Order: sequence, then structure tokens, then C-alpha cells
Amino acid sequence: MPLEPIIEEITRKGHQQIVEIKENTEKEIEKIIRDAKDRSNEILQKARIEAEREVERLKRQEISGINLEMKKEELNRKKEIIDRVYSLLLERIKNLESSKKEELLRKLISKYESNDYKIYSNSKDEWIVRKVTRMEYAGNIDCIGGVIIESKDGSFRVNLTFDNIIAELYDGKMKELHDILFG
Repeated sequence: MPLEPIIEEITRKGHQQIVEIKENTEKEIEKIIRDAKDRSNEILQKARIEAEREVERLKRQEISGINLEMKKEELNRKKEIIDRVYSLLLERIKNLESSKKEELLRKLISKYESNDYKIYSNSKDEWIVRKVTRMEYAGNIDCIGGVIIESKDGSFRVNLTFDNIIAELYDGKMKELHDILFG
């Protein structure tokens, strides 16, 4: 038996095996590349979805922060307006004409008119207080107007200063004032 046909057969089978190995390898490479592309697309899709969620969360957070700052600024402006109204009210009462002050002081004092009490006022209104009451004048106090009435033994004291009356009225009517000013 000649050797040449055997060598040719071996060579042919070797080439055939090389071709099969090459084809199988190419198929395997294509499959690996396809799987890698699929996996990378899947990873990209998940990353895109996560990024969109994060952007949305950050957007909501930013909007909430801006809304909070705007509300804070609005409240500050409203407080400034209310404080300004309060200051104007105090200034107006401080500068009441004498006849109006006398009328107010008479009304405040009349309920307590008695020799068992003494009375205080600011120095500016002392002459009006002395004019409208027979109570013992006990001295000057620091206020924009009004009086403090006290029993002679000190056991009873009522603060009828305009400062105190306005502060109590202002605190009690804050919501109403807010509604009037801002609807």
C-alpha cells in the first residue's frame, strides 16, 4: 500500500478538521459577541433607567427646595408687612392728639376709680392722667401711653398701657389681621 494516499487522506481530514474547528470557533466567537452585546445593552438599559430615575428624583428634590425657599421668602415678606403695620399702629397711638388720649384714659381709668389705688403713666401724659382721676399719682413709667393701676398695698396691679393692650390685641387678632392683609 502506497503511503501517498494515506498521507493525502490524513491531510484532507486534517484540513477538514481545521475548517470545522475554525467554523466552530467563529460560531462560538459570534455567540460570545452576541451575548456580550445583549448583556451590554441590558446593562445600558438598566443604567439609563436608573439615571432617569435619579434625574427625576433630583428634579423633585430641587423643586421641593425651591418651593420651600419661596414659601420661606413669602413668610418673611408677610412678617415684614405685619411688623410694619404693628409699628405704624404704635406710632399712630403714640401721636394721638391730647383730646383723644384724654378720652381713652378716662375710659380705661373709670372702672378702677377709687382712693384705694395709685396710678402710673408716662411723663408725657402725666398731666392728662392727673386731670382725669383722683387716684394718687405714683410716678412715671416707660410706655407709649396708657396707665398702670396698682392697689396701695401692691397686691393688685393692672397694666392698661397702650403697649400692653396693643400687644394682647395684636396677638389675639394675628390670624384675622393676616387674613385681612393677605386674603
